[in-house]
Amino acid sequence: MDSLTQVILGAAVGEAVLGRKLGNRAMLWGGIAGTLPDLDVLSGLVTDPMSALAYHRAFTHSLPFAILAGPLIGWTVHRLHADPPDKRRWIHILGGVLAFWVLLTVGSYAMPIPVYGVPGIAAIVTAVFAGMCAIVGWWSLRVQRSRGRIHVKSGIHVNPKRRQWILLFFLAIVTHPLLDCFTAYGTQFFEPFAATRLAWNTVSVVDPLYTLPFLLLLILAARSGRGTQERRKLNTAGLVVSSAYLLLTTVNHFNVRSVLGDTIAAKDIVAQRTLQGPTLGNNLLWTGLAQTGSDTFYVGEYSLLDERRTFEPMLRIDGRHDLLAPYHGDRELDILRWFSNGIYSVTPVGGGRVQLNDLRYGLLGDDPDDPTSYLFNWQIDTTVHPVRVMPESEEAQAERGERMGAFFGELWDRMLGE
Repeated sequence: MDSLTQVILGAAVGEAVLGRKLGNRAMLWGGIAGTLPDLDVLSGLVTDPMSALAYHRAFTHSLPFAILAGPLIGWTVHRLHADPPDKRRWIHILGGVLAFWVLLTVGSYAMPIPVYGVPGIAAIVTAVFAGMCAIVGWWSLRVQRSRGRIHVKSGIHVNPKRRQWILLFFLAIVTHPLLDCFTAYGTQFFEPFAATRLAWNTVSVVDPLYTLPFLLLLILAARSGRGTQERRKLNTAGLVVSSAYLLLTTVNHFNVRSVLGDTIAAKDIVAQRTLQGPTLGNNLLWTGLAQTGSDTFYVGEYSLLDERRTFEPMLRIDGRHDLLAPYHGDRELDILRWFSNGIYSVTPVGGGRVQLNDLRYGLLGDDPDDPTSYLFNWQIDTTVHPVRVMPESEEAQAERGERMGAFFGELWDRMLGE
């Protein structure tokens, strides 16, 4: 999901683990850990766009990364808070930073999909994360020194045990990709052992009904006294309410899947596979897709507020995969095929270019032949070999921007049901 939501989740986890001992500092450390996996977007600064696409929600969003990074970061932050400090503390901290870079580098090289510029990607992610930790660590040490006497009198340890730090960072990191698994975009949870993308398609990548109540309860908890029962209850309520909403979206998912199955059966569509997921920013309006044959798709919409339990209309989209058949083995195209999981169509746009459209996220309109009707797409230049993914023209970007403005108004109307 969006980075703000991941920060909120990480902060709530940090509070649950160490809030009684660290107060709001636990939320800060948890928030940093919660946003760590999404620092993989910085890869676009040092590598090519297709490598960046393959790297996002890959190794940093995996269970192996959480298992290895949690103890490493927890140990390093524990050394940062050592009281009294020893002469080797900064050597240990620098060693922890270097070890984190090595972990990112080795794990990224082991990915099944080759990514260019791995050392640079690991370096920029390490540098930004280390900088974030340095800022919070500096502030945390100031608080620690200014309140040292109060901590001693209250019996609250200034520096939690190493295993408690490790637990905070492991849980705050691993809950990030677990939440991403609920989205249509999904995450490569088992990298570097497999490039399989887990995508349960129950919640949008941005959903205010998940984020805003969670944020409100977290703010109320942060404003309560450290270690108080009220603070604990508010933070727990945020975790429970957000988890209950995810459970509700899962129920909606299976309900919509039943509706999609009934729809394609009524229309005599024999589907090889089906897919359903919520549209952007809500859990009421859903997109449904049925694939027949190798490259024929039917796409429709259904709102939970519709009077009839059916996807209507179901637009036919010809995939035209044959237009790209001669280019199997070309690296950039193979990455797009993998990323879209084969659920794509191809639209000629002239000048030797074609547009690959990811169909998992629906359409902006009702004309499958219009290149600006697709939310996620890439322009491919077939006049060069191997083929290259090219940036979209300024004219197409402007036209798509205009379509997006109208799309959100139509989305709201359709969400309210027919």
